[in-house]
Amino acid sequence: MTEHPHVEIYTKEDCPYCDKAKDLFDEKGVEYETYNVTGDEELFEEMVERANGRKTAPEVFIDDELVGGWDETSALDETGELDEKLGIARADGGNGDAKGRSEGGGGDPEHRKLIVSGSGIAGLTAAIYAARANNDPLVLQGDEPGGQLTLTTEVENYPGFPEGISGPDLINNMQEQAERFGADVEMGIIEDVDDTSRPFRVELSNGKVFTTDALIAASGASARTLSIPGEDELMGYGVSTCATCDGAFFRDEEMVVIGGGDAAFEEATFLTKFAEKVYLVHRREEFRAEDYWQDRVQEKVEDGDIEIMKNTEVTEIHGSPEGGVSHVKMVTHPEGRPTEKPDHPETEAFDFDVGAVFLAIGHTPNTGYLEGTGVRLDEDGYIRTAGGKGGGQTKTDVPGIFGAGDVVDYHYQQAVTAAGMGCKAAIDADEYLETAEVGGASAAQESAALSDD
Repeated sequence: MTEHPHVEIYTKEDCPYCDKAKDLFDEKGVEYETYNVTGDEELFEEMVERANGRKTAPEVFIDDELVGGWDETSALDETGELDEKLGIARADGGNGDAKGRSEGGGGDPEHRKLIVSGSGIAGLTAAIYAARANNDPLVLQGDEPGGQLTLTTEVENYPGFPEGISGPDLINNMQEQAERFGADVEMGIIEDVDDTSRPFRVELSNGKVFTTDALIAASGASARTLSIPGEDELMGYGVSTCATCDGAFFRDEEMVVIGGGDAAFEEATFLTKFAEKVYLVHRREEFRAEDYWQDRVQEKVEDGDIEIMKNTEVTEIHGSPEGGVSHVKMVTHPEGRPTEKPDHPETEAFDFDVGAVFLAIGHTPNTGYLEGTGVRLDEDGYIRTAGGKGGGQTKTDVPGIFGAGDVVDYHYQQAVTAAGMGCKAAIDADEYLETAEVGGASAAQESAALSDD
């Protein structure tokens, strides 16, 4: 290890995860070199060779050692290993730098009046309102800082932007606004919440511990995968959940987009900028995408840029890290959902040559840290809130814990509805903090008292 490690980051244009990687090193005060591979074939090939065949950005190197992409880099940061590689680990043996650390040296956990889990549009809206109400919110970014909106190229339906705005720009603006009013934003993934006493005890995956009087769960949802052969092995080598991040790396290839909702239609449309042809694969006859996106895709179909493959599913992905995706295996049935009819005489299986596969099949709510608490989740893991009319619509079954955004809403899942729920959660949390004895009764006692009202 040199005294000043040499950090290199391969990036591309319009890459939210590249920006997150750079922001992470900026927060640590670590200098780094960036290499933009967009439009530079020689530099791109250099990145692929150094990254053992991976064709995604960012790719981070420390002293010529491959750290990996954003997922690997942020995971190392959570455990403190990244700081060790950078030579900035704490002298007392704790993980990472001293900023915001708690219990690292055996002291008491840091107490915060309000913690917001998640830095997407719901969490940042909640932070804006909470900060303006003098509730000193701490926003924990989670493992997907900025949420799903950072993976969106253009947001054209958020009020106030007649020409549209990019997802990353909207999120960055909202974070700046929240911080201007006094919110603190930190990297951190909540591992566990103890709701058996007041204040709540919140433990992060990096070992940090906070206590808090109230918690807003706005941790969003993560992209689903298919769990089919070849998917894990080729993730980053031609399989991706983010077309805006990785589409340009597969220029002039034929590409498959899997899904039938807005996200799949948006990604298929975006990929026509780079692809030889895009195949939109959906397991049913009907699509869930709104009419706007269906009309956009239909225009691309008429231009010959997109072909729709209904009642079809991808069952295997073939290729290698060295050569990328070579082909997929598909099954089709005229009545849809062919994998549920493997022995039906009309079910047909076939191989299909393709250079990249993009998954856009929905999301799974990030609520694992609430398991074991009194917060009620539905069978899919979404938070059940009070709803109804009047105040308290974002309350959960645990007084002092509130839910907002895609972690609650499995139906609308729009930026504007997430913002509205974030606003509601902050107002509900403020009313709770004004009236509850936050340092006293246990969650179980308080819940029982509410049920007697």
